[in-house]
Amino acid sequence: MRHFIPAALLALSLYGCSPAPYRLGPDASADFAALTSPLTEGRDYSVEVYDRGSEITVLAPHGGDLERGTSRLARRVAGADWNLYIFNAWLGRGSGRLHLTSANFDDPRALDLAGRSSLAVSLHGQAEKGKWVCVGGANAEAGRLVSEALEKAGFRTQFPCRRLPGRAPKNITNRAAAGGVQLEVSLSLLRELDKGGEYLPKFTLAVRTGLSAALKDIKEKAR
Repeated sequence: MRHFIPAALLALSLYGCSPAPYRLGPDASADFAALTSPLTEGRDYSVEVYDRGSEITVLAPHGGDLERGTSRLARRVAGADWNLYIFNAWLGRGSGRLHLTSANFDDPRALDLAGRSSLAVSLHGQAEKGKWVCVGGANAEAGRLVSEALEKAGFRTQFPCRRLPGRAPKNITNRAAAGGVQLEVSLSLLRELDKGGEYLPKFTLAVRTGLSAALKDIKEKAR
């Protein structure tokens, strides 16, 4: 099942001048149904789902105008072989009200894709200063491997992530069979990655390398 972003909205999300509306207060909605019931899909928000039969799923639950840059980053990390789920908010500066904390993010399409995977990774934006990645999630070994790969590629990380640990069982990234990794990317680094250039392929390769190593370990332990 695939849902495509209207070209005009994609251009606005990538090249618009308004800052990403990170939500600092409590969510306006308790779950996905309440969040989307007054909205129109395809106008106020869009969903991208690519089921590629992979054991790894990449998630961007706060994409589009919400945590700008995470949609594109998720697509690059997923490539053409990993499963991909993206929720894009298209309300411009008003997109902050479409934020749904990861532990409450229960779109059935995301739950289904993550639930049929061995491992998942979610990409988020966080407003802390500097260019760095806070690495959390329930699968500590996978988080460690991703953190090490990012550090080796020249990116600064904090593992385990102290402020945003992402270890809740209901966190969308932890719905995979072996749990998942939550990557909170600082706004400054997200902006650099969104420009493309040398940072984007290095970041993408590092995340994929760490997750691939984690998946290999999971399979070996299951023998």
